[in-house]
Amino acid sequence: MSSIKPLSSLSEVYLDNNATTPVLAVAAEAAMHTMQSSFGNPSSSHTTGIKAKAELEKTRALARKLIGATSGDIVFTSGATEGIQTSIVSALLAARAKGQVGADTLLLYCSTEHKAVPESLKHWNHVLQVNATVQAIPVDQNGIIDYEFLRTALPKAVMVCTMAANNETGVIQDLAKLEKLIRDTNPDVFWMVDCVQALGKMALNIAKTSIDYAPFSGHKLYAPKGIGFLYVRDGSPYQPFIAGGGQESGLRSGTENLPGIAALQAIFTELTKTTDSAFQTEATLWRYRDNLLKALRTVFPALVLNSDQPFIVPTTLNFSVPGFYSKDIMDLFDAAGIRVSSGSACSSKVPSSFVLDAMGLEAWRSQGAIRLSFGPAMTEQECQQACQRIAQLADVVCKHCLVLTDATPTLELHAHGLIQLKHEALCSYIIICQDTRQAVVIDPVLPLASRIANIVMGQDLDLVAVLDTHLHQDHQSARCALLMLAGLVDEKQNVDNLGWPLQQNTIVAGQYRLEKLNTPGHTPEAISILMFKQDQLQAAFVGDVLLPGGIGRTDLAGGSMTELASSIRLLAQKLGQDCLILSSHDYAQRFFTTFAQACAQQPLLAQLLQQLPAEQWQSELRAQAIKLQQVSTYFCGLVEVSYADATDVIAPENMAAFLQSKPNAKVIDVREPHEQSAGALSLYLPSNVLVNEIPLSKLADALINAELKPEQPLLLVCRSGNRSLVACKILSTMGFAEVYNLKGGTALLS
Repeated sequence: MSSIKPLSSLSEVYLDNNATTPVLAVAAEAAMHTMQSSFGNPSSSHTTGIKAKAELEKTRALARKLIGATSGDIVFTSGATEGIQTSIVSALLAARAKGQVGADTLLLYCSTEHKAVPESLKHWNHVLQVNATVQAIPVDQNGIIDYEFLRTALPKAVMVCTMAANNETGVIQDLAKLEKLIRDTNPDVFWMVDCVQALGKMALNIAKTSIDYAPFSGHKLYAPKGIGFLYVRDGSPYQPFIAGGGQESGLRSGTENLPGIAALQAIFTELTKTTDSAFQTEATLWRYRDNLLKALRTVFPALVLNSDQPFIVPTTLNFSVPGFYSKDIMDLFDAAGIRVSSGSACSSKVPSSFVLDAMGLEAWRSQGAIRLSFGPAMTEQECQQACQRIAQLADVVCKHCLVLTDATPTLELHAHGLIQLKHEALCSYIIICQDTRQAVVIDPVLPLASRIANIVMGQDLDLVAVLDTHLHQDHQSARCALLMLAGLVDEKQNVDNLGWPLQQNTIVAGQYRLEKLNTPGHTPEAISILMFKQDQLQAAFVGDVLLPGGIGRTDLAGGSMTELASSIRLLAQKLGQDCLILSSHDYAQRFFTTFAQACAQQPLLAQLLQQLPAEQWQSELRAQAIKLQQVSTYFCGLVEVSYADATDVIAPENMAAFLQSKPNAKVIDVREPHEQSAGALSLYLPSNVLVNEIPLSKLADALINAELKPEQPLLLVCRSGNRSLVACKILSTMGFAEVYNLKGGTALLS
């Protein structure tokens, strides 16, 4: 079997330069030359050391020239974070020595500042026992500092921290205007300006300012990681952060990172060139930005910019698309080999950009923010390649109805059968008959309404019904919103409050027949929906009567332990042991369950089905209700989150050997259809390896239709190895004996 190599058609388009940059060729050469030939210690007094010292000082002189620092100190550091720490410690020690401590003393920072700044302020404020109040300076919708707030707060401040250019939005602060306000209001306050995203993108003339501290980082400007420098104004307090041999004139001990400094010198030399520089002119960078924005709009016509001219540097594009979360676009772009960033603060919920939140932008923009950032040394060819690769995604988003166009609808590969869509722990379902092009939606949630509407309209489906299993108490049903989006609001009025047609217990959509079963207990009006295909029971949508790994709660308005127990017994009688059970919540990332699986995992459920005395299971349900009432987050049932592991994790380098050892193994791509279209897994594999595309959203459908056999070895793959591991764990609990996960997913194959 041939070795696994990525194809040139999936070469990487790197557009996340605000996070880090590749090392410029001249910088890499300079670093390598220094490591191999000019490796002297700048502190040594012999000729080799003297030569090293000369190179170090040459770099320091170039740094002065670039930032306009004719005076003050330039201290080489490991990067911006060290420079930030040193600046803050120096300022706080000076304030403490003056007795400027306590809650009435303010430490101010811009609310859109990189997290390194507020976190460092809080840390050293506590460690040094200054005990000041750390306070954020608000910004307006353009990301510009609120000058009136700053004017009011400055008299009590001992330190103020601002940015030259923001890492997420590219927004520039007017340093001259800030300086006038700061020095007119409080001449003695210490002022630090984060200049990490400024160098090479905007003019700096620090000598003409009263900035006390300005940290810089090499790896944001084509130098290696682990090197940076700090500017300290003459007369500003400075406390060495690292003591030792007295290097850097005693300002920062430790042998200097000479290879990194040599790389900086190469970068600085390019920046100072007036002709033939690797760095582009500002006009060229703006042209690149315009071209990239035009390409993005061909894919997402409704794109909204979260920051724009005249408030930004040209190299950052921060945008959101209505109906998309940042992860949706990230997954799509990454599958196509395009690297961008969400620029978001990660959490267990939907990631949200704290920078855009601080700017007061709508939640959908914050949760959907994408940062595309290119470097000031981008070439014309690189820009053209990036624009071309982005524009190619227009066909993908059209095919999968991510964005509706005037293109003739065609039923794509996965738009049939049962589709399970998820938003956090919420589940929505679409049942599509391929022959009649009819659809039924069950338990729609607002965050997924646009996606569902796009599928229905984009595939030209007849929406037979939109149903809820119960009146949800933790979220609003999207039934009415979905009908409105699909233009059917006047056609679906003759229904009850769950969307079920009046005087009917059966709904037919092509080959599918749905039957309503009253299953109260979680809520009084709750129903379950049984799905038949050609008179064979295939699945049941049970709302929150049962959850994957748990039982619905009964302490809500109208809830009843006795009715819940009766409903569960009725379901068990109707469904049997192996019918798939699909819930409206999935807190444990298990996607679905069966009575056989649920009884094995939950002794309480077994007690209910065995019809043991009520007091035995009711006491456990009461205990569950007490636990649920004490948690801060709303849950519709108590779920024990634990998984069986995958059979094994296969490293990418061992994949060929694994496939040779198990010739009957199926390779399963569990990424979503638009990711599969954007970057097919088969491109990474030997030509004789067949890839089966079964997205996580179609996993239940694949089991219903017996596309996967429990006795067959399965190798599951996704982008990062996370979703495929979830799928491995799901299948393992469903009785699959050999389910393997590809470590690192396609990311480590590319």
